[in-house]
Order: sequence, then C-alpha cells, then structure tokens
Amino acid sequence: MVAHKASGGSNAGLLGFIPDAGLFRIQPWRAMTALAADWCLIAAAFASAILWPYPITYLAAAVIVARTQLALAVVMHESAHGTLLPSQWLNDAVGQACAAGPLCLSLKTYRAGHVQHHLLPMRSDDPVAVVFDIIDYPISRRRLVFRLLGAVLGIAYLVSAFKFMRGDYRGIMPGVPKSRSAKVWEVGTMLTSNGLLLAVLALCGHAWLYLALWTLPSVTLLPLFGRIRAIMEHAGLTEGDDQSRNARTIIRPSWQTFLFGPHAIHYHIEHHLFVRMPFYNLGKVHQRLRADGLLPPANLYAGYGGVLRDVSLPDSK
Repeated sequence: MVAHKASGGSNAGLLGFIPDAGLFRIQPWRAMTALAADWCLIAAAFASAILWPYPITYLAAAVIVARTQLALAVVMHESAHGTLLPSQWLNDAVGQACAAGPLCLSLKTYRAGHVQHHLLPMRSDDPVAVVFDIIDYPISRRRLVFRLLGAVLGIAYLVSAFKFMRGDYRGIMPGVPKSRSAKVWEVGTMLTSNGLLLAVLALCGHAWLYLALWTLPSVTLLPLFGRIRAIMEHAGLTEGDDQSRNARTIIRPSWQTFLFGPHAIHYHIEHHLFVRMPFYNLGKVHQRLRADGLLPPANLYAGYGGVLRDVSLPDSK
C-alpha cells in the first residue's frame, strides 16, 4: 500500500500524518455526478431566463452561469491532477471535452502551468500568482476595489488576453509540446461544445443568450469569481516548502463557497498537502488535520470577506 505523505516540507507534524489510503481512491460516479450537476445548473439558468424574461432573472442566470463556469474550471483542475477518473486517457478526454473545451481552454497547457504552481506556490515564477496578479499583496483597499471592478467590467480579461498574445507569460509558463492531432482535438472540443450550446439556444429561438449569458459572464463575472478565489487561496502569503502555510482554507461550505469555491476547492491547504486526493474527500482530511492541530489557525477563515480584509491595507488619509 502506497503511503501518501503531505507536502509539509520540514513540518514534523505533517510528515508524521498519514491519511487513510481510502481517501485517495477515485470514485468515478462522484466526479461524474458533480460534472452532470454543473451542466444541469447551467441548463436551468438558461431555461429560467427563457421562461421568465425579466432583468432580475437575467442577472441571476448570469451569476449562476459564471459560478458554474468556475465549477467547470475546478473540474478541469481536478482532471489536471489526474483525480477525476482512474483511467488517465479517459480522465484527460472528459476533462478536455466537458470542462476545459467549453471554456476555450487547453487542459494540457493548464496542467503544465499548474504543476509548476504546486512545486513552490507564491514564488516569482509561480504561473498562478503572476497570471492572477496576487504576487504583490497586501495592497491598499482602494487598489483592491479597483482590481475587482476591473475584473467585473471585463478589463482584467482583456489585459490578461493581451499579455498572453504578446508573450508576457512565456518566461513562467512551461512549454507544452503537442502533436497535430492533440491540437485538433483541443480546438475541436472548444468548437463542438460551444457550437452545441449555441445550436440548442438557437433551436429554442434564443440564440442571443449565448452571448448574453455565456460569453459575457465568462469575461466579466467569471474573472471576478476567479480572482476572489485566487486571493483567498494564496494572496499575501510567502513562498516556502511547508504548503500548509502558503495557502488558506475556508473551513466549512456556505453560499460563499458555492459561488467562489465550488467542488471543495475552498479546502485549499488540504489540496496543496495532498494533491492526489479527490475533491470530495478534502473535507474529511480537513477534519482530521484540524483535530490534530496541524492547520495554522491564521490561515483558516469562515468566509471570503475576512480574507479580503486581511490582504488589504486601510487607505491613508
């Protein structure tokens, strides 16, 4: 039986902590149920907007769609760690076709950058810290508000897209060799998934909702939710080999984790300590770690508001 040790560096307590091996067992039905629930929630949001065409319904639907786009990104993240399905081929195929593709992302490219992030979070060459612009926290509260506004207005998305096209991230993003067939497969998943969504909406007589409730939220609300998630996870923390101290955890599920931390990604210390543990078991290992006093209290929060407060400084008068 393989012992799964924590990424705790020289932390003696974590080095001696060995979770139940069953917590690392992949249960395909749980992952597929979660993925199916995401797509059902997206369908329900579109259906609500069609059935009750009022501004408040459109706004609620946009929020739900953006939140669930974030959930799909977390499914892609799970697939990148190989913890979605036991078969590596099937894990990657489902992760690309059903999660990364609809978001017009490449699982292989994401995996390469994310593996580098896990080697030593918050280092100057950490792709997550650089791309999500969390390397310089704490910042002033005014600056934090401007960054969040920039995200929800679509400015952050445009700036990030421009930097990617200009090659600003080449120095920190590992190269990912891809065969021609792999490239065709990735582009095909993007075009097919988005084309199917547009076709279904067009058949319902509401093709315009593809732009209003899929594309627009993906460049406004999704970057906002993703930025808040990234801030909670690592902003303001320093690099180090004890990964219980350079990540944070929201200690229990709530409406806040529904929006900003779907699929248990809010148990982020636990994820960094045990990267091969499926998301549906992170809450269980959290309870054990906390009971044993192995989680730093300063890195545990009840909600995202406390994190935003602690990573920002009062504006000088």
